[in-house]
Amino acid sequence: MKLLVTAFGPFGGRSRNASSLALAGLKQRLPWLNTRILPVDSVVAPRRMSRALREVRPDAVLMLGEAGGSGAIRLETLAWNELDFRMPDSAGRQPQGLCIDPSAAQSIASTLPSGEIRACLLECGHACEISSDPGRYLCNQILFHTLRVVEKHHPHAKAGFIHLPLESDYPTTRAVDALARAVALIVRCREA
Repeated sequence: MKLLVTAFGPFGGRSRNASSLALAGLKQRLPWLNTRILPVDSVVAPRRMSRALREVRPDAVLMLGEAGGSGAIRLETLAWNELDFRMPDSAGRQPQGLCIDPSAAQSIASTLPSGEIRACLLECGHACEISSDPGRYLCNQILFHTLRVVEKHHPHAKAGFIHLPLESDYPTTRAVDALARAVALIVRCREA
């Protein structure tokens, strides 16, 4: 099975991003993963994701981001067809109230087994919740973009997004453990 896992680089004046730290640890634990770090750039990130999808042709895509102020891992179930940035991206762009794709639906559902992942993580002692609001920043944009590309070009692939708390709120080693369990469950579900 080919699994693509992505994370974001630092943004907002900080030098680290919980998602890229966790991805580095996950790649050490599971070296067979195909991984990419995306820039927090609303133009470049979708292009790089499209290229990664063409190169890898994954069976499943797991996207990671960080959510400040959250003490729990959030499994995002919906992507919204809207850009409404509370802060500029790394290139200084700050779209507000814009549609990502006027020809698309208002929202698109994740296709990963969120309920099963949540149950597994809770059973292993991780703080985890289901969320239908990934914000309207890059995390939402890349989830929406990826679900659209997968739907058109890789219809049998599954895709979804996990928001991790900041490193200060959820140590990277704990996040890596949670992600390794999520990956194992995604693999089992795809092979079943």
